[in-house]
Amino acid sequence: MAPLLLRSAVTRAEQRSFAAHGHVRLPGLWERALAERIAAEGRERRAVAEIPRRGPRTPVTARRLPRRGTPAASGPLLARVHLSLTGTARALTGRLVVPTFAAYGYYQDDDEVFLHIDTEQCDLTLLTTVFGDVGPLHVHPRLIGSTMERLGELESDPGWDRCGGTRVTYPRTGVTALNGHVLPHHRPRRPAPGLHAVAALCYRSLF
Repeated sequence: MAPLLLRSAVTRAEQRSFAAHGHVRLPGLWERALAERIAAEGRERRAVAEIPRRGPRTPVTARRLPRRGTPAASGPLLARVHLSLTGTARALTGRLVVPTFAAYGYYQDDDEVFLHIDTEQCDLTLLTTVFGDVGPLHVHPRLIGSTMERLGELESDPGWDRCGGTRVTYPRTGVTALNGHVLPHHRPRRPAPGLHAVAALCYRSLF
């Protein structure tokens, strides 16, 4: 079976950027043809997507309850990409990480994500655009160490600046690596007509 990745190594500059900021773009990991195959699988798997029973739940007030959850689905091609990126994940973090789960997340007509940190299964999260036009993630290094309760208070506060933080985008032929279990992040709501999808590939450190 032909390898999926054009490159699996990361540069010293990429390692340093991730260590300093908790996130880094890794474009050009695979060819556009693979991006098109991922997009096709993502569209196909939408039919079986479900709202996850587990995952980060930001405790917000009733006024800020989301209009809907984010359906998610896995797929065999995405699982292969997930496994193939293990070496990249280890080289980037310098840790013995192993794949935990990977899923397509679907957004219909808006792409809002509440302020949160990822679960313990996501010591490292790799994000790639699957199809559509999802806005940038906003990361908040000044909120590192905040509890989910504190993040929920901010998300519930109408005066909180939802345009703040550092904007992070993710490529179609690669990933953005995110220290998501440590670095709080959100995506503000914006009109996004149609269906859009992002894939999240998570890794857990063995020690």
